[in-house]
Amino acid sequence: MNGTIWPIHGVTGEAKAGLNGAVDVYASDNTDVVIDINGYFDPDITSSAAFYPDPPCRPADTRGYGFTGPFGPPSMVFGETRTFPLLSSSCGIASTAKAYSLNATVVPRPENLDYLSLWPAGQAQPFVSTLNSFDGRVVANAAIVPAGSDGAISAFVTDNTDLIIDINGYFAP
Repeated sequence: MNGTIWPIHGVTGEAKAGLNGAVDVYASDNTDVVIDINGYFDPDITSSAAFYPDPPCRPADTRGYGFTGPFGPPSMVFGETRTFPLLSSSCGIASTAKAYSLNATVVPRPENLDYLSLWPAGQAQPFVSTLNSFDGRVVANAAIVPAGSDGAISAFVTDNTDLIIDINGYFAP
């Protein structure tokens, strides 16, 4: 695995890909590597969207802590899909938001979480992971998730877990 170059065509942006769109992957020990691509920044396209940073805000926490309705308990269960209507959260996200810069944290109950997927509500579920917790530890991962129907995002979990979503900005015209 060490030193293997994986061709990922069409990947460009701030962290530019190498020759022919390839990236290098390095592991200090033998391991399996899964690379999921969420999107890319294309400098050749003029975009009408800009990034609007916001102070970090927590719109959802299925553990409770004062969160109710679609943003609070119960914990998510094996094979569940839930929709989070982020525009109606207390975070004050602009209704023009086209995508969210967020951090997802899982608290597996009781043992592990094979994977969590986040995607735009109203679209088909992608069978990729936003994050994994194979050993049952609390795990967080940053993601950029496009806004779906009515600005909502969907979440799918393979195992019982709590999900915490924190937003630190959004993309909008």
